Amino acid sequence: MTSKKINMAAVAIQISVCCCAQIGINTSAPQQALQISGSGTGIAQPIIRIDGLNSTNNPAHESTSSTKRVFADANGTLVIAGNTQTNKFYTSVSLPNTAIPAGTERAVISQTFTLDYPSIVHVEARVGIAATDNISDPTSSTSLLLRNGQARLFGSYYKLTAAPTGVATNTAFGQVIISHSTNTGGAQLDGQFYIEPKKELYLPKGNYTLTLYGYAQDSTMNFAVNSLSQPTQQMMISITPVNY
Repeated sequence: MTSKKINMAAVAIQISVCCCAQIGINTSAPQQALQISGSGTGIAQPIIRIDGLNSTNNPAHESTSSTKRVFADANGTLVIAGNTQTNKFYTSVSLPNTAIPAGTERAVISQTFTLDYPSIVHVEARVGIAATDNISDPTSSTSLLLRNGQARLFGSYYKLTAAPTGVATNTAFGQVIISHSTNTGGAQLDGQFYIEPKKELYLPKGNYTLTLYGYAQDSTMNFAVNSLSQPTQQMMISITPVNY
């Protein structure tokens, strides 16, 4: 065999080995087709730099200080997550004047919204409660009065009345409950009680309906939500996506 043929055979063997062997960077025993190894902490931790993903070459970055997540698409191509997610904020109209019959709960107002991404949902409301010691009419004090020295509970809370599969519905949360005691002399419970039920939830993407409720525990006491029709009595929902 001539020297030229020997050299060509050696090159062919090297090409074959390179095509079939695993490649390791900073390791002599790669476990995958391509393995990059390293160790360290802080600024010395191993770094992989791909110029096609940096802020200069990729318009998915908003600025040179932008930090974005990189993920593999269905084809295995590394791409930067686009910044299509946005915060959302809902403010309801004024809470309707809603009578809450004694011993019941009643829906006051609802808001439907969609989460495009898993999100932190913060909900709060300013709720004015007009309570009286009258057992039949929350806006009048001409009937039988509650002057028996017993404590009575009333307040407000939220429920998800529609949600994706796997998320609990019709379960109260964010409760603010007032305990007010009557006595045997003088008018009791008359006036406005202001409460602010609030709660933060982590929710998966999907369609939701959130409902604010009023609640009167005692079977002999009524009250009304926003009987003064104040425009500042509203429900607010703030949505912050947490990942792509």
